[in-house]
Amino acid sequence: MVQAFQVVKTLRTVLRWGFASVVFSIAPLAAAQQAVSQKEGAVRALENILAQTRTLSAEVDQLFMDQDGRELQETRALLLMEKPAKFRWEVMQPYEELMVTDGATIWRYEPDLEQVTIQPFDDDVDRTPVMLLNGDADAIGEAYDVSSTNMGGDVVRFILTPRNPDRLFERLSVTFKGLVLDEMQFEDSLGQQTSMTFRDVSRNVPLEPAMFTFTPPAGIDVIDNRE
Repeated sequence: MVQAFQVVKTLRTVLRWGFASVVFSIAPLAAAQQAVSQKEGAVRALENILAQTRTLSAEVDQLFMDQDGRELQETRALLLMEKPAKFRWEVMQPYEELMVTDGATIWRYEPDLEQVTIQPFDDDVDRTPVMLLNGDADAIGEAYDVSSTNMGGDVVRFILTPRNPDRLFERLSVTFKGLVLDEMQFEDSLGQQTSMTFRDVSRNVPLEPAMFTFTPPAGIDVIDNRE
């Protein structure tokens, strides 16, 4: 219906102003359609890359910076992931911390506090950015506006902006070298940035089921928020 109205409007414009005005009348519509097509293409390209990884393990260097680019903290962690919704995030330096989920429950263990917190796991990709690595095109397309840039060779960077403004971050970028995850960067509403660089990445290697569950050690405080 909208396209038919556009055609009638364009014909009237031809009669009044000639060919030059037709070009300027059609151009905004074509540009809008092209922009939509490019965004859909970026979502599909990202989904195609993600679909080819069932499991992932990597060492991660994570850098936190303030809005002026000053370094606040640097950590080193181990990441394990298995589709559809399992992951293990183990911080090793400069302190120890563990977050692990089996897709239903998430445990957060803080050894220095001798405490573990247990709660239901929320796998919304717009709430938990790292879960987009397990996401499909529909979930990603619903949660984010997506664009892509070729950085040279087989390096592609995807820029994701949350559709829901009420989120912990305003912008997310994910960079791949071919099919291998290379970098992730987040920026929150205050301008603070988190940069993650992935090393020793292994894809589609079987992972032990025990890596995605957690039994609290004896003698620590257990805060169970599942009820």
